Parts: sequence; C-alpha cells; structure tokens
Amino acid sequence: MSENRRSSLTGSWSGAYRYPDDAFPETVFNAQIEEQNGAFFGAIDEPNVADPWLNLSVLKAEIEGTRSGLQIVFTKFYSAEADLGFAIRYEGTANEALTRIEGIWINPEWSGPFFMTRDDDSEAVAAEEEATIEVRR
Repeated sequence: MSENRRSSLTGSWSGAYRYPDDAFPETVFNAQIEEQNGAFFGAIDEPNVADPWLNLSVLKAEIEGTRSGLQIVFTKFYSAEADLGFAIRYEGTANEALTRIEGIWINPEWSGPFFMTRDDDSEAVAAEEEATIEVRR
C-alpha cells in the first residue's frame, strides 16, 4: 500500500479557500483537529484578507463537525473579537488515506471551494502504527 490510511482527522492541517469571482485573495489557514468517534472539534487561524476594518491581522475560529466515512461536515465560528455575525459551513470529501479534504464553504451571502491537507502525515502515521503494534509475551 503506497499511502497509509489514517483512522481519524486528528492532527495539524493546512489549507485554503477561495471567494467567488476572486472577490478577495485566496485565504490560507492552519487548523488543529481532534476527532473522536466521528465527531471533531478544533481551531483555525487565518490571515484577515477580507475585513480590514476589524484591525486584526489574524482571525481565529473554532470548528465543530462530523465525519461519516469520507464525508466531512463542519461549522466554523469566528472568535468574538472578529464579530462577523455568522458561521460558515464546510462540506467536503476526504481521500481514502484521510490526508486531504476538498469541498465547498457556504455562508449566508456566498460560497466557494476549499481544500485542506494534513501537515503531520508521515510523523503521525508512524506514531499511530507504532501505537497499534501488539506486544506478545
């Protein structure tokens, strides 16, 4: 098998999302995710490229979602200091190895594509494989 299959989304991720008609620059983000039994939560940091009046260079958000097989759905809630007044829903599909997710984001006014890839893939897979080795005495 050329690609190791992960058992959860837990780990560090990087990604980007785009606005329709390139209304704003592509926005990159970093995420930390913790998944248990198909439910997950986490945190996202991203540069503030669309809302200069907020006087924040980095926007912080929390995410909550679910994974059913390869189908991923989560909602991003920006911090109170960003005060955007709405949440953003993400719907996507993970690859078989759970190392890449692609899909769309949706807010009350528009939507666009996003992707995210696992940052810690090789180290985490090795640690996960090591943790699952059965020791017989």
